[in-house]
Amino acid sequence: MYSPSGVLLRRFALAVHGFVIAREVWRHCTIPGTFHAIAAAVWGMLQGKGFDLRLPEVPPHVDALMTGAKELNVNSSVADNPVADVVGGTSRNVPVVTDWHVTEADLQFFQQRIEQEAVILGAGKWEHMTDISLDSLNYTAWRRRLPSGKTEYKSVTVAENATAEEFMDFYLDDPSRHTWDTMITDHSIVESGPSQERCQVVHWLRTFPFSFISQREYVIARRVWRQDGALYGIMKSVSHPQAPAVSGIVRMDVFYSMWRSRTIPDPTDPSRPACETVLLHHEQFKIPENLARFAVRHGMAGFVKKMAPAVKAFVAARRERVDAFAADPEAYGVSSQPVPLARTPSLLSTTESETSDSSSGSGEVIKEFCQHGQQTSPKVKRRRVPPIVIPILAAGAAMLLTGHQRGTCS
Repeated sequence: MYSPSGVLLRRFALAVHGFVIAREVWRHCTIPGTFHAIAAAVWGMLQGKGFDLRLPEVPPHVDALMTGAKELNVNSSVADNPVADVVGGTSRNVPVVTDWHVTEADLQFFQQRIEQEAVILGAGKWEHMTDISLDSLNYTAWRRRLPSGKTEYKSVTVAENATAEEFMDFYLDDPSRHTWDTMITDHSIVESGPSQERCQVVHWLRTFPFSFISQREYVIARRVWRQDGALYGIMKSVSHPQAPAVSGIVRMDVFYSMWRSRTIPDPTDPSRPACETVLLHHEQFKIPENLARFAVRHGMAGFVKKMAPAVKAFVAARRERVDAFAADPEAYGVSSQPVPLARTPSLLSTTESETSDSSSGSGEVIKEFCQHGQQTSPKVKRRRVPPIVIPILAAGAAMLLTGHQRGTCS
């Protein structure tokens, strides 16, 4: 016999399963912002304003697929896609320049979001995270949810007694960063482009101080622009034929970090320069988003505290060679030559063993489906089923089967 409470509990559980399944199907089959647009139209109709449905624009990466982007070769397929394709919901389409991996469209993506404060349909408001004040550096950070449910971060850093030229060199100097950013365990140059714009493709291996995040691999293209007295640095993840994925290490397919540095008067001493840097950052760790947000929040303070003295030391060493406002001919990436990515057996064996050890303690990394502009090889044609749907369907089927058997026995 069924008890009333048992029947209600099973029905409630099935309803929750059905809602979650429907939500996943909706998220992966509709454009972000569709539900909001429908709700707004219904609300307008109830207020007597008529049913005015304004669906969001098709994201650029979907439009590209429909117009034949699959026919692009490996080199051009990545270069032609602006970083705006990663998250969708941009305020307007921008022309794509195909001269290198990082294009003018990527610069415009940053300028629209930070300088023009473009409204992202379906995105949340910026939430204040932290204020960190040190002897020579002040740091403020915010975060917001994107239409995909992932998180985008924004920060403002003011480094005292430093110029935009010095801070840009500091940000792009991987050998120097390796000495203070202990999460970067290996770095190398994959490709060098036009040196006047500091064009590089680099490879990073990062090890995080959390047991639930195993070692991560990054292949990053970056480029610098100078506009209206400010310096812009744009970095984003790309695929590269000379940097195939390493077995056993999670590749970060969705990543961008972009900033604007400009020289301002030092807040503590107006006779000295200071550098104000506004940064926009997003990466998908391929773990549950709440864990990713936890990792970023709790790792932020330590990162900034290590960066502050490193900036002072870097600036002091640079000023021994060149003036604070001058370009440094010895800066990392200015005269780099193309270098193939070294993948020796010792490197592979070391990274694979480290990943195995770290992942055994934290469990298998949850592989999430990247809905918005996940960069994949052109050979990939099938779309993977979101992993969360499989256990939900299995649990629901088991509950239905159990209920059916019990009903037959009664």
